[in-house]
Amino acid sequence: MQQEIITSLDFGTQKLSATVAIREKDELKILGVQSCKSAGIEKGLLLDIDKCRDVAVSLLKDLEKKTTVKSERISIGISSNKVRITEVSTVVNIQEKVTSADIRKALKNAQRDFILSDDECIVDVLINFYILDNKVIRKDILNWKGSKLEINLTLVIAAKSEIEKYYELFRKTGYNIGSIKLNILVGKQVFLNEKNSMESIVIADIGAGTTDIALFTDGIPKSINSIPIGGRNITKDLAICGKFSFLKADNMKKIYSSNYKALYLDNSLEEEIEVGTTKVSRKLFYEVVNARIEEILSHINIKLKNTGHYDRICSIILYGDGVNYFEDIDEIVRKIFKIKTKVIRKNDLGIKNSENITSMAIAKEVYDRLNLLEDDNIILTNKHNDNKVINEKEHLHNNEGENHILKKVKVFFDKIF
Repeated sequence: MQQEIITSLDFGTQKLSATVAIREKDELKILGVQSCKSAGIEKGLLLDIDKCRDVAVSLLKDLEKKTTVKSERISIGISSNKVRITEVSTVVNIQEKVTSADIRKALKNAQRDFILSDDECIVDVLINFYILDNKVIRKDILNWKGSKLEINLTLVIAAKSEIEKYYELFRKTGYNIGSIKLNILVGKQVFLNEKNSMESIVIADIGAGTTDIALFTDGIPKSINSIPIGGRNITKDLAICGKFSFLKADNMKKIYSSNYKALYLDNSLEEEIEVGTTKVSRKLFYEVVNARIEEILSHINIKLKNTGHYDRICSIILYGDGVNYFEDIDEIVRKIFKIKTKVIRKNDLGIKNSENITSMAIAKEVYDRLNLLEDDNIILTNKHNDNKVINEKEHLHNNEGENHILKKVKVFFDKIF
C-alpha cells in the first residue's frame, strides 16, 4: 500500500492551524503541525479573502518546508456559523458482501435525493450507523454479508455564498480543497470515546470570535449552534472600560488571566495593576472579565436548553482558548451549568500547543474516511459546482512520522469518563 498525504487546515478567527500526515496501513502518522495568526476572518466567517489567502498559503508553504512534503489537496475546517445539519437515511441493494463502492453509492444517492434551497450546498456527509438486513451495525461494516443496506447519515449544509469564498481563496494558489469539515463536529475525534459517546454529550469550542456548540447522542450529532461571542469580547470590554487600546487590553488579559481573582481579593496590593505604562483597577479588571465569562457561558446554556435535549444531557466539555485559561473558570462553570462539565486546558491534552488539536482531528477524520471509502473520487459536496470532486489521494515516499498525539488525547478522556 502506497503512503498517502493528508493535509488539513483549520480556519479560525484568531489563528490558522495546519497538519500534514500520512496514511499508513494501520495508522495515521503525523509529520508536522504549524499555526499562525489569522487574518480576514471575523466571527467565524471569511470576510477578506485576499488577507486570509496570504496567511493560509504562507502557512502551508512553511509546513511544506518543515516536512519536505508537497501538499496540493487540502481538507479544511470551518466554523458552524451559517451551517445546519439534518439526519437522513438512504438504502442500497448489495451483492453478497458490503463494499466501499456500496457505501459511496449510498452517500451519492443521499445527496442527490435531498432538496436544498438555492442558497445552500452540502459540505459533508457523516455516517452514523448502518442497518444490514434489519440488523443495526455501528462500525466495521465492510465485507459483511447481506442484501439490503440502510445507512443513517447526517448531512452538513452550509450557505453556498460562504463556501464559495473558500474556493475563491485557493484559486490559482497551487492548492485545491479536498474536503470541508466542521471544526466542532471533528471535535468528536478528540473528545468522544466508546464510553461517553453512548450518552448525550455536548462539546463547546469557545474561541476568539465565536463559540461553536455540538450536541451528540449515541455519537450522532443532533444539533449545532454558533454564538458570535468569544475571548475577543472580553478584550474589547477591557479596552473600552479601561480606556486603552485593544492590543494593550489583550496583553493585560494574557498576563493576569491566571490569577486575576486572587489579585482582586488581595487587599495588600495596590489598587491598580499594570503592564508597562498601562494601568487598570484590580476591581474593574475582575468585574469586566467575570461578567463577560458568565455571559458567554449563559449563552451556551440557553442554546442547549433550546435544543429540546437538555434534560438528557449527561456531560459538557468546554475547550478552546476563549475563556479556559482564566483562574476561576471552574467556579463560574459550576455556577452556570447544573450538568457535569469538564473544562479542557492546555495541560490536560498533554501536548505542547493545543491550538493545533483541531487540524489534527480533521486529518484523523479524513484518514477514517479514506479507510472506509478507498478515496476513489468520492463526491460528497457542492451540488452548486459538481466539477469539484473530493479526492484526497496523494503519494508520499520515504518520509518519517513524528507522533501519535490523538491516541494520547483518547487515553486522557478514557480516564475522565
